[in-house]
Amino acid sequence: MRLIWYLVAMITVFLILVNHPKVNNLKNLGSQINILNSTRRTQQSLQFIIALNVFMFLFLTVLSVLFLYT
Repeated sequence: MRLIWYLVAMITVFLILVNHPKVNNLKNLGSQINILNSTRRTQQSLQFIIALNVFMFLFLTVLSVLFLYT
């Protein structure tokens, strides 16, 4: 359960960094590769995936707390 929780957290952070509106590529991380075409549909899909990951992270956090104290 913790492994999934850590994985979701890392994926969420990565997606948020990729979706930064002022940066269309990962040149801050040392790569010059443009990984996403910044079309409106792509941005909406990425924002939906980020929101889904955030809710999954919160859900797993609540489950973790509930099982920790029971």
